[in-house]
Amino acid sequence: MLLLAHLGITFAAARGLEKAVVYRGFRKAPELIDYRLVLVGSMLPDIIDKPLGSLIFRESIGTGRIYCHTLLFFLLLLGLGMLFWYKLKRPGFLTLAGGSFAHYVLDGMWMLPSTFFWPAYGWGFPQENAEAWLEHWLKSLLTDPGVYVPEITGGLILIFFGMKNILRVIDRNKLS
Repeated sequence: MLLLAHLGITFAAARGLEKAVVYRGFRKAPELIDYRLVLVGSMLPDIIDKPLGSLIFRESIGTGRIYCHTLLFFLLLLGLGMLFWYKLKRPGFLTLAGGSFAHYVLDGMWMLPSTFFWPAYGWGFPQENAEAWLEHWLKSLLTDPGVYVPEITGGLILIFFGMKNILRVIDRNKLS
């Protein structure tokens, strides 16, 4: 998955979850979900791992799916989230954990068990050819429906919610 799919689909899933929770009677859900953190969480594994694995450790690792694409990283975020929630009633880390979990689902990390369940399968990560990443990325974006359909879907979702917010601001300004 690429940027638009991660952002748009995760945002829509969080909005859907919020609506379902409110429908079930928990009225404070909209106050608890910071959508900026949902969006950051949806990209957090790539924000950290892509530069680390593809640039800094390019020769030894050569892949952008390392430490933050693991179940261990998710459990760390979840643990911090639970700690901050129970001690301070601050849901920020839980929101980041939720966004990161959506990232794993969209990346299909269960199909890469040596990465997802690291270090259970050993301390190393599968190596990739870091030289051809741009060519592979462009080819996938243009020819693989598993890549371009979610990208288009995510982009349309972002446009929809963006327009909805713009129209809400315009209406609010007309009333005042």
